[in-house]
Amino acid sequence: MYVNQDFDIFADPTLAGRLGQIRQILDPKFEETVAALQPTLAELGQPLYPHVALHRRRTKNPPPDTWVALSTSKRGYKRLPHLEIGLWDDRLYIWLNLLDEATNRVALADGVVLSTVTQLPAVFQCANDHTDKRAPQPLTTATYQALLADQHRRKHAEWQVGRDFLRGSAFFTGTAADQLATIQATVGALLPVYRELLN
Repeated sequence: MYVNQDFDIFADPTLAGRLGQIRQILDPKFEETVAALQPTLAELGQPLYPHVALHRRRTKNPPPDTWVALSTSKRGYKRLPHLEIGLWDDRLYIWLNLLDEATNRVALADGVVLSTVTQLPAVFQCANDHTDKRAPQPLTTATYQALLADQHRRKHAEWQVGRDFLRGSAFFTGTAADQLATIQATVGALLPVYRELLN
């Protein structure tokens, strides 16, 4: 399970040290999470393929976050709607993403029925920048409509719906079964939105 000590990995200032700990400690947890999520993901009706972040382009600065992405393609995920589970230095996140480089991003976002998003639990959030952990804000009709407007107004906008679990919260101190149930429930809640992005 994910524990508060996992965040200490991001205190290592070296590229080799941080990447080594990510490979040794976090990547196996991502793989276990994906395996445990298979019954939930099957509800989508089409296969999803995991892509664990490799951070290959980094040659000097250590990564500020790391993740596993799930998309409908074996080859990649950045141009497709995808689920992402990852960690910053102070939170675990579960997001449904349309990144800047996503094909037909604006049309895909516009194709999601508003009520499908606004019926998500009150703890969910939305954001327009996957590189900024402070970008998320509470998901309301107003904030979501502003997010949609942002897609049309800004050439490089992004679209995200999901939620964070902050270091020190009950998510990290309960049982492994409770934590997995929360992850399954979060992903399960996002699947109706994901399904509309894929249609």
